[in-house]
Amino acid sequence: MLIKLLIVLFLILLITIGILMLTHLDRPFFMFSQSNLPFVQKTMKITAYLLLLTSLMGIIILIWAPLSWNLLTLVLGSVITGAFALLISHAS
Repeated sequence: MLIKLLIVLFLILLITIGILMLTHLDRPFFMFSQSNLPFVQKTMKITAYLLLLTSLMGIIILIWAPLSWNLLTLVLGSVITGAFALLISHAS
């Protein structure tokens, strides 16, 4: 039961990050101004949609699949977020 609760918290975190990225497309995000860096804006949009898709997949897995399948959600969400961090660090 604790594992399911932690996975739900992770999914909420992914959804929150995805929505935050989508709502900050035309506002400054950290130290970047998206109007000056179209690469950052495009990267944020792609990452946000991938995180939302991953969280939707995680919710479906949580409801219908065995609990061990949620490892896919955890790894995919972490890889997407890590890739975004690496891409943004190279943009500065």
